[in-house]
Amino acid sequence: MECLPYQLLVIDDTTHSLLLVDSPNGEIIVEMPYPSGLTPTELFLAPDLTKAYIPAVGKNGSGALLVANLEKRSIYRLPMKLPQPIQFTLSPDGNSAYLSDPDGVLYVLEIPTMSLKSLGNPSKATCVGLAVDHHAVYSVWELSDQGTLVVFDLNGQLINEHTLPGIPTNIILDACGHIYIPFTTIDFAIEGIMCFNKTRSEDNTPAVITAERCIYPYTTSPSAAYPSHVATWPDEHIAYVVNEESSSITVIDSNTAAIIRHIELGRSISCLHILPGGDFGIATSHIFADLSLIDLRNGRLLATTDTKRELLAYIAVIPK
Repeated sequence: MECLPYQLLVIDDTTHSLLLVDSPNGEIIVEMPYPSGLTPTELFLAPDLTKAYIPAVGKNGSGALLVANLEKRSIYRLPMKLPQPIQFTLSPDGNSAYLSDPDGVLYVLEIPTMSLKSLGNPSKATCVGLAVDHHAVYSVWELSDQGTLVVFDLNGQLINEHTLPGIPTNIILDACGHIYIPFTTIDFAIEGIMCFNKTRSEDNTPAVITAERCIYPYTTSPSAAYPSHVATWPDEHIAYVVNEESSSITVIDSNTAAIIRHIELGRSISCLHILPGGDFGIATSHIFADLSLIDLRNGRLLATTDTKRELLAYIAVIPK
């Protein structure tokens, strides 16, 4: 197995800078500083790979959107007021962004014109995940110990709602039309992954493939797994469910949601990004603020970064 060449975008919270890192040698090509008063909440690569968008929160609770020009290797801030971006996602064409504030209000930001429009507060709940494609906006909401998947059209009109069996922790779309929603419960009695196929309905409404899939690896007694993220590799119809609390990855068939195997890592990770070629992945960690290299084919942790830098869990992989 050989990993194809790539570059990484990594946020260093210690120096308040965006790092462009070459692989596989790990050399930092450039450090692009951003204002120290801002705390990034996500990182999205533009479709043409020339820009990266970094939503951030200011010390006074205000919101901001930073834009990294990867050709000029510099960062600037959009000159407009934004609500605090608790959740954020970028449209496939890179021209629109959708965000939710702490009060659960949903917004659309038209980036070229820097215009912001409120789409309303659909459920008086907390938004815990956003995703968008060419047809719809997919959002997951937490209210007390329950969760809901709410689907809107691009103008904010409600298309459909689905009640979830637990508290959603994220929502992820893949390139094959699947929607993944990892979920947990207050007592960790039921945790798993919900899989939808949004292409099975003529009106773009998701259809359930499986209601829930338990992800406890080796025991029938509940133990905290806390599924937090899903990474997909469409060439082999495989999805990797990151279990932050149990320090493991559950590998499932993206078409059937059947569990293929489990990867025990021995250390907590929060998000996984599959590298070009599909055999390796880079994992980030909210707990350790570092990066891990994982051999996905053989199911083993290969290395972790050893640096004094505090690396946030928001990265992007740029194929060469």
